[in-house]
Amino acid sequence: MSGFILTKRGDLPNYYVSFKNPLTGKYGTKRCTGTSDRKQAEKIAYQWLVSDSDNDNKKLSTKNLLDAIKFSELTIDDTKQIVELLQIKGLVVSAVLKEDKSDIPLIAFLENFWTAETSPYIKEKLRKQHGIHKRYITKQYGAIKNYWKPFFKDVKLGSLTRDDINKFIDWMGLSPTPSTSPGKNAMIKAGTLALRWAARNGYLPHDITQGLMFFSGENNKREILTPELAAAVFQRPWKNPTSKLANLLAMCTGMRAGEIQGLRKQDLGKSCLYIRHSWNFDDGLKTTKNNENRIAEIVFPELMGAIIDQANSNPYEEGLEGYVFWASIPNKPCESKIWLADLREVCKEIGINDPSWVTFHAWRHFFATYMHGKVQDKVLQMATGHKTNAMLQHYANHTRLEDINELKEAQKSVFEPILGKIIDL
Repeated sequence: MSGFILTKRGDLPNYYVSFKNPLTGKYGTKRCTGTSDRKQAEKIAYQWLVSDSDNDNKKLSTKNLLDAIKFSELTIDDTKQIVELLQIKGLVVSAVLKEDKSDIPLIAFLENFWTAETSPYIKEKLRKQHGIHKRYITKQYGAIKNYWKPFFKDVKLGSLTRDDINKFIDWMGLSPTPSTSPGKNAMIKAGTLALRWAARNGYLPHDITQGLMFFSGENNKREILTPELAAAVFQRPWKNPTSKLANLLAMCTGMRAGEIQGLRKQDLGKSCLYIRHSWNFDDGLKTTKNNENRIAEIVFPELMGAIIDQANSNPYEEGLEGYVFWASIPNKPCESKIWLADLREVCKEIGINDPSWVTFHAWRHFFATYMHGKVQDKVLQMATGHKTNAMLQHYANHTRLEDINELKEAQKSVFEPILGKIIDL
């Protein structure tokens, strides 16, 4: 009952002590007491058993614990409790249990998350009628393939830690691409969004992305033409009148390229355009970027007439479904990259030696820049559809006739000097 036994080795005079493991019932390694007196040996053994040094006691306790784990038949629930206790003691940061939902490769999880055909997240979004476009999905998948996969390689989802993600963010900071802070953040968030979803749906015990610090800074400022250069651009003859018309429309309304591509005959009003769709080669015809319809006022009759003529020139007899800026094949609009190529060609002709900084989307910035201050912010946002959710809720159902008239007057004051010398649209 003492918890140990005393023995001798052969003809050696001193006693040796072996302590009994209370969990296994087995005696451990023999240890010399240094005395041939049995009573003295017992006294030393009791001292070691009861009040030996902390290190020896800890070693004995640890060995007993390890032996218990080694020889016990543990269930998954038992293992979870052990892991939880080790996490509470700060000895384990993360662990992946066999057959656990997190017992999958991180990259396989992320690639599946951004695959439209198999992703539970995308199916959930579509089921709840939340907009998510193929182009966006493709971009997110590319972020996983180009950045997350080279860094994390074979890491398991369940073993991922907050420190791992911070190391990835630091690594992204050294990457030459993307070159801007918002661009880097977008690549990082392709993964962190999926990890937040994983925490909400039981793949991870908690959200390891909460409170992460991303990169600060803005996108490179988009350069725009001056009103004088814009006037020179449109006073030049264009080899492709359709490109000229598309660029004019973008300048005078702030419409996105995809919104212009998505225009159909049914979207033409008497002096306005009903912007109900956008178009790209991944999604085809889809809702607008903000899933919100709006009206683009066309204050110049010549411009509206040119748009109507362009729509009527559609050769495919598609009726009201026909695209205004039709392509060389039916049921598709022309590519917006043609509009940009022709714009840059004309920019060269007016003396801009390197027009690579000129973009079609810059017309949207041109519109917002030169209309700003001439109308109220909410009226300008009504025209561009460039709203935050808060602004959308605040203004969506309160468009006034006074706002439309204010917008028309501002458009005339800004764009009449540019269009005044243009005779042939």
